[in-house]
Amino acid sequence: MYFNKKRADKLMDQFDIDLLIASTPENVTYISDTVSWAPKVYSYSVDMFATYFRDNNLNSSLIVPSQEMTYVSASNTWINDFYTYGGKSALIQESEQVIESAEENAYLNLQNSDDKRFPTAVEALIASIKNNTTKKLRVAIDEDKMTHKSTLKLQEELDNCELIPSSDLLRLIRMVKTNDEISAMKAAADLNETACTKACNEIKIGMKELDIAEIYAQEVGKGLGKWLWFHFGSGRRSVGIFPPTEKKIQVGEMWKFDAGLSLNNYQADTGWGGVIGQPNAQQNMIWEATLSGYDAAMSVIKEGVRPSEIQKAMLKGTQDGGLTDHSGTFAGHAIGLEMRELPYVLGNKKMVNSLYLPEDTDIPLPENTVLCIENPCQIFGVGGTQIEQTIIVKKNGYELLTKQNRKLWIIE
Repeated sequence: MYFNKKRADKLMDQFDIDLLIASTPENVTYISDTVSWAPKVYSYSVDMFATYFRDNNLNSSLIVPSQEMTYVSASNTWINDFYTYGGKSALIQESEQVIESAEENAYLNLQNSDDKRFPTAVEALIASIKNNTTKKLRVAIDEDKMTHKSTLKLQEELDNCELIPSSDLLRLIRMVKTNDEISAMKAAADLNETACTKACNEIKIGMKELDIAEIYAQEVGKGLGKWLWFHFGSGRRSVGIFPPTEKKIQVGEMWKFDAGLSLNNYQADTGWGGVIGQPNAQQNMIWEATLSGYDAAMSVIKEGVRPSEIQKAMLKGTQDGGLTDHSGTFAGHAIGLEMRELPYVLGNKKMVNSLYLPEDTDIPLPENTVLCIENPCQIFGVGGTQIEQTIIVKKNGYELLTKQNRKLWIIE
């Protein structure tokens, strides 16, 4: 199960919350163990909700649009209380046909449950709550995909309940990954690593940057992932994260990439760099400083470390490694169902105003937070490189999410 029920219950108790309502595709996936497509593709017109009551005697529910009935039927969701909305999908049901699978049974139940079908998603959501209880509730709403109109309707119909904007609470719950989440993230990271390695193995002198990006995209597609970006720059373009172009890679140039994908709604992000031909002294120095800063950051990671401590260690290590003018304020980010999860960027602390969070983003990291640690280093006019790996924070250190060997990649 993706959903960390134990952590959710503890935090709901701490903040006196009776009911969670998820609205974003990320949070619906998290609570329900479903992988939706329609709310992402039709983000302004299709809603999907998942609910979770702190009282486990009450039924968690899933509000399913007609486009998602098949995907929910094919999922392994632990929720078994479904509501739908909108018109029925066109389906001829002949009496002599026999149901042959649990998937077919789930699909027909969704299709034929007219007593749980409503004109709109919010009306179905309201019914799912009222059919469970009419008690006064403190309701934590995932406001990020809950329209103002829907919120007003909820407040009108649940007039004895207190509605509280609570996207931050869901992000706080999601901060600590379950074993099933880590497995899903490993699958995404493995696909990203495979695609990146395939692309880098094909790099040749005179090759266009866009040709390398095409290889990456093809490999991601073979694994049924969705590539989100493939930043690639060579030569003077290997500073920052430039998009790939028609530029041809030349002897003596540094090159660098950063690549991100999504697999079953879980995200992966990685990157590294290299040189075409043997590196010169300055290129070697950039790499050694990058590695020095990276290793320094990794040395401080364990349960309870603060993001600012990781960033400061990386900065000092990079400067001590030879790039004395390096001024990086970024050491990576947390990752999961979103590319940047709480506490978002590992760097200088920023003030926040939230019912659920401390006063700033410099939050001590709990065990089983998953981080992308990255150290991009570059000199304008010369080039740059980077190291990025995904790690799981542990009590006394960290573990790599998947096998990721990082070196200065030399193309002869």
